[in-house]
Amino acid sequence: MLRYGDREWITIQLAHINSHIGTSFQSRSTAYRICDTLISCVAPLHCVSVEKRLQELVQRLNRLPETDEPPPTTLQILGRNHQEQDWQRLLFHFLSPKEGHGLNHALLEHLLSSLSDRDDLDYTFSRLDLQDIKIETEVVTSNDTRPDAVLWLPGDWFICWELKLWASETHEQTRAYIDASSFPAIDLSKDDVPVDNRYYIYLAPESASPPEANEFVQISWEWIASELQAFLAKSQGGYPARTTAQLEDFISTIQQELTMTEHQENQQEKAQLYFDYYDELQDVQSAFENQWDDFTDNWGLRLAGELDGVEIVEIPDLPDNHVGIELNPDSEDSDRWIFRQGSSWAGIAKEQWRRRRTDNHVVIYGAPDDDNYAHITLYHRLEKNRKKAIQNGILELTLWHGNSSDNQFYKLVNERVSNKIDERGYELPPTVDLTSRTGNILTATYNIPIAEHDDFFDAYTAGLGGAFVDLVVENPELITIITEAFEESLDEYY
Repeated sequence: MLRYGDREWITIQLAHINSHIGTSFQSRSTAYRICDTLISCVAPLHCVSVEKRLQELVQRLNRLPETDEPPPTTLQILGRNHQEQDWQRLLFHFLSPKEGHGLNHALLEHLLSSLSDRDDLDYTFSRLDLQDIKIETEVVTSNDTRPDAVLWLPGDWFICWELKLWASETHEQTRAYIDASSFPAIDLSKDDVPVDNRYYIYLAPESASPPEANEFVQISWEWIASELQAFLAKSQGGYPARTTAQLEDFISTIQQELTMTEHQENQQEKAQLYFDYYDELQDVQSAFENQWDDFTDNWGLRLAGELDGVEIVEIPDLPDNHVGIELNPDSEDSDRWIFRQGSSWAGIAKEQWRRRRTDNHVVIYGAPDDDNYAHITLYHRLEKNRKKAIQNGILELTLWHGNSSDNQFYKLVNERVSNKIDERGYELPPTVDLTSRTGNILTATYNIPIAEHDDFFDAYTAGLGGAFVDLVVENPELITIITEAFEESLDEYY
């Protein structure tokens, strides 16, 4: 068998396997618990070969760093991180001195200076021109095309921009921009600008296909992000905090969308490991599911065997999937309880907690053929609370009313329970809380002692046994209060 310390491999892996099925583990220590369960399940199944393969996985996973997913940017939160127009608006908002961001010409100067330093763009920048440079987006050309932006110095030079994210160039857009004779929307004729001073930039991800027109120089968004970052680094807090935060957020959007973060690389490698070890992981997952299904059908029998001073009894009309027990059978205070096995509404109930609303409120055991009955049951909801049990080692029990009654009856019982507790000065166990929910009387929470057991299902049964002892054996007055409140309310309401 694997040593406990070796189980880290499945801890990390299961966190990512289960992310595909809606389960998210909070920490490695949490997932150790699942690992315990899976290891105990896989032991009978060609254990040597499976463990050998999974030990390889241990080594590969241990070489990967732990990483956290970065928080989403504003565009990601709004679901607009893939909208090309939003990227365009942000970029040219910060480049435009006339906008109220407080940068004035600083960012425009930085970017134009950086463009002039590039070997692939024969552009010369003069700081003397800054005050006269104009910027316009969505500029209509003489041939009815629309480049994303134009920067120009009247009578001297212009830079025509086409921006792309994931879409490819369509209808030879860049060629059409070259063929256009003017930009009438901004009163700019190409004839007024020397041929050598006409510049065209195709801004796209590094992996994008090149533009159709050779006159366009391809520049990457990744390069833009690095320049924005360099600008902020040298600004030393000299600009408005809100603008700085917005720029940083835009940079993060570019980086997270177009370049892999350490977290994304980590996720990619783990996803590949999932495929590499798929068969072995399916073995342990399948083994666990089989044992889970078996446990849901037999937890009552296992619990009865866990408890001291308990005798399993035959109760007429009790369904086959339920277990009847007698607590302290040799005592005058003997009591009968019923464990209603199953997954969805796995419950524990005192014998008197299921009664007809007629015929002197006789106790019933089987499934009634009508809704003319009332009952309360302490549920541990195996399937609903599965994540809490496996991931967090938490056992939660709730005392619920059956849905055959109505809200007024529920409230009557709940009020009586609360009043009796106050009248008798009874102190609830620290694990128990009365609820304000109409159909729910109380909740009780316990830890599942996973570290004390080699098998998860043994640990769950032990936790359930501890809860039963705490609520029933050691706090009989609580059960008496609940039973009295239920029976008195039944007599009064029905």
